[in-house]
Amino acid sequence: MKKLLCRPPLLLLVSSISAVAFQQHRPLLYHRKGGAHLLAHSKNCRATDDGERRNTGDQDGSIAGASLLFAGTAVGAGMIALPAETINAGYVPSIFGLSVCWLFTYVTSILTLEASWLAFMRNNKEGKSGDGVGFLSTSKMSLGVPGEVITAVFFWFLLTAIVVAYTAEGGKLIIQIANEATNAFDVSPALGSLLFTSFFASIAIDGTSRVDVINRLFVFGLVSTFIGIVASITPFVETANLVDQSDWSGLYPSVISIGILSFGAQNTVPTILQYLNYDPERAKKAILFGSLIPLLLYTIWETVFLGVINPSTLDSTDIEVVNVLGQIGGTTITDLVEIFSICAIGSSMAGASVSLVDFFVDAIGLMSNEEPKAISEQTIQGSRVIAAALALGPPLLISYAFSDVFLTALEEAGLLGGVSLYGLLPALYLLSLRSNDGSSQIESMTGRLGGGNITLFAIIAISAALILPEIAHVLD
Repeated sequence: MKKLLCRPPLLLLVSSISAVAFQQHRPLLYHRKGGAHLLAHSKNCRATDDGERRNTGDQDGSIAGASLLFAGTAVGAGMIALPAETINAGYVPSIFGLSVCWLFTYVTSILTLEASWLAFMRNNKEGKSGDGVGFLSTSKMSLGVPGEVITAVFFWFLLTAIVVAYTAEGGKLIIQIANEATNAFDVSPALGSLLFTSFFASIAIDGTSRVDVINRLFVFGLVSTFIGIVASITPFVETANLVDQSDWSGLYPSVISIGILSFGAQNTVPTILQYLNYDPERAKKAILFGSLIPLLLYTIWETVFLGVINPSTLDSTDIEVVNVLGQIGGTTITDLVEIFSICAIGSSMAGASVSLVDFFVDAIGLMSNEEPKAISEQTIQGSRVIAAALALGPPLLISYAFSDVFLTALEEAGLLGGVSLYGLLPALYLLSLRSNDGSSQIESMTGRLGGGNITLFAIIAISAALILPEIAHVLD
């Protein structure tokens, strides 16, 4: 392999991110009035607290901005795992499976939208307009404290599984870069994962101010390299490669699990509703457009990748995006794919790590008896350091013990975490909120899903059908 110093695009990216990372930013201090609330961080937007309602743009917000928030949260490192998880099924079954996952995401997002809207309407009716409408607030309102605890556990599991996957893969990328930079010594996997975790821990401790800036670099690199890869590889796509391999039995669990995870952005729905001034019709349009963008990108990505691979020539389904595309397109494509991988992992890890750290900050705050106004900036910064150790330490140890855990962690996160949190729980929220709001004379949300409670029970049944076999497999 050629030296890193001979690869200006990769060197420029690493230098730019490092420069931004060590700039001094004033930490963003969070004041939680209503208890624990998991912030929904995305590629390009900052979520709101329980105690305050803040817009990230104009007062009424824009559908385009909200759509990009949803799409930006969904698109990320899942794209790296897509080819390996879908190669067995083949192109046609995989596109069908991804379309089903898109439909699941859209339907459950509308359920989340209605639950958040009903929570807002009830708060408004009771004179609690300052209270939040996020997952934890809505779960406590609909299912009580046990519901809030269950939701918190699923949030923790989903984010931890994702961070484990990103830490394992990110450590490998650092090792690869270091080994290409010099042949004098080999970087151990433990050191690679430690450096990767330390970098994102430092920006997570600082809060979203630094994360926002770094994410812009990652997203710019992600989009730019994606366009370059597609433009360069498209001439090598062969129709036979797309139609010859077709195994519909390969849809579950691989394609479905990674698909649900790759579309997962339902955690941004409460933020989108607030951003669009609690207008459910505009929020519904934003969710539709925002969820279609990942579907389009994933379809293009699958077409390009699976179209250049002859499945019969593969020695193993454990394929690496960099190696496969590099063999076809040469060193230029290898560089583009490596930068794409760094940006995809980086953008996803930035949002996931800061969200997980904020989650533990909330937990620490709940155990403290101090009044929020009495907490000093130094104390808050110290709590973020402790939270970062609690949030990112265990994933680091797991990724070191199981270095090849990337695909497995994403698969478990998609099925056990994503389906439970984004499918099962919102339906349960609505069953409770709809029955209670019927007696409190709160009107139904315009544009809500039809079918009444039958639809909700169907979503619960589908979610259970996806989750239970995987639980049985894990326990076996």
